[in-house]
Amino acid sequence: MEKIVEIGLRESLLRELDNIALRYGVTKEKWIKETIIKALRSEKARDKIMKIVSEEYMEGKIEFEDMIELVGIENAKKIRAVVEGVKRSIREASHA
Repeated sequence: MEKIVEIGLRESLLRELDNIALRYGVTKEKWIKETIIKALRSEKARDKIMKIVSEEYMEGKIEFEDMIELVGIENAKKIRAVVEGVKRSIREASHA
């Protein structure tokens, strides 16, 4: 079931959107819909990659430098911090 979503755009953006839609031979609505779907799929794929990279790093299968190449420095730092926290918690729990 599809629902209608309304958005407001500045006139200049609407003109750009008209040009893009004309170039691709589709309606503005169809181009917007397809673009949103692509963005959502890309986000899902990114989430899957982050999960796999996190697991691989936690298991020692990849190095920090590899993570940087795969997910960028900021995401790699976040993953490292989480993994270090988890490992620290596990160590502390096993010593208790």
